[in-house]
Amino acid sequence: MVVLLIWWGVTATGLVPKIVLPNPVDVVVRVADWVVDGTGWRYLAPTLGAALLGSVIAMVGAIPLGVAIAHSRLLAAIFEPFVAFSQTIPLVAIAPLLALWIGYGLVPIAVLCAIISFFPMVTTTVIGLRGMDMRIIEHAMLDGASPVQRLLHVEMPIAAPAVLAGIRAGFVLSMTGAIVGEFVMGGAGLGTLLTISREAADSVGVFAVLVWIAVAALVLQGSIQIAERASTHRLQGEHS
Repeated sequence: MVVLLIWWGVTATGLVPKIVLPNPVDVVVRVADWVVDGTGWRYLAPTLGAALLGSVIAMVGAIPLGVAIAHSRLLAAIFEPFVAFSQTIPLVAIAPLLALWIGYGLVPIAVLCAIISFFPMVTTTVIGLRGMDMRIIEHAMLDGASPVQRLLHVEMPIAAPAVLAGIRAGFVLSMTGAIVGEFVMGGAGLGTLLTISREAADSVGVFAVLVWIAVAALVLQGSIQIAERASTHRLQGEHS
């Protein structure tokens, strides 16, 4: 609230040109207009769709790989450097290659989202499995549990909080991947709306898009947190 008051005071006194920093009231009005006339929803849907698709792709590959790395020193030595390396390449450098290899549209943007979501999902899965008390695993082995049974009924429920936290982080980060992908590869999402507003020198529109992105990311994170708690309770046999 204090920041908004300072922002309003600076713009209301004319200390900063509106093209540089618009009045927050104008931004709120633009956001409200987009809610009413459907502009915001129309541009949000493609961005959110690409982000969710990319996150699912990442999850399908990241969790099995994390399990494999946690259980095999050989696989860890082979794959961990590549997983870490994948985060050192800027997304704006990967996006043109994806456009060249795959083309334009939803699929390359979703792949870009998958790349940025992949690292936290793998990492937290490995951390969750490696951080378990080995005495629990030993007891399961003494009880005659097979490796698959130990994984499904002992290891994954215990590691569930860490794994699900990585999934949540990956889903939220995928919004960034979708925006960057739309910057570079085009599309019909919020990244495109942000580009249109920027090229028109519409600072109010730029800030309004940023508000839409922030709110969408917060809602996505909150929704996943709710699903995360429910999944954790179910996996660990807890009932509220």
